Amino acid sequence: MIENLTALVRRHRRFALFLAVGASGVVVNMIVYLGVLSALDEGGRSDLLATNIAAFCGWVVSVASNFALNDRLTFRIAEQRYSARIGRRLLRYYGTASVAFGIQAAVLNGLLAAVGEPAPTWLPFPRTLANLCGIAVATVANYLLARYWVFRTDDAS
Repeated sequence: MIENLTALVRRHRRFALFLAVGASGVVVNMIVYLGVLSALDEGGRSDLLATNIAAFCGWVVSVASNFALNDRLTFRIAEQRYSARIGRRLLRYYGTASVAFGIQAAVLNGLLAAVGEPAPTWLPFPRTLANLCGIAVATVANYLLARYWVFRTDDAS
């Protein structure tokens, strides 16, 4: 029973670290997202395609930073205990993050479709809010995939 309690506490601690790393990733994501969106808007592209391009660019950069932090902080285990070397973990992480990005994009586009164009005046920054909602929904799937596949150890099969 004590072992189960210890495992539960450890699991929640890891999830809290994952969320903290994710929060830093959201900052990175949104900086890139808003920068790309601004550049595309200035170039005359303020449509749904521009929104999705900006979301994808933010995702690519934030996944790299999140992987580095999660690899060294959240799922820190002696290198020899990992089931896969760093290159393979990185590929797996991008693979699982792709699933999470699919969820993020579905939420983003679904919310934008629900709001319609042009967005109601009472809803400020609808593209940014929709992107943040997508990120939030995708976080749980991303954690579970990272925890049980990317950063799996030999003894956690």
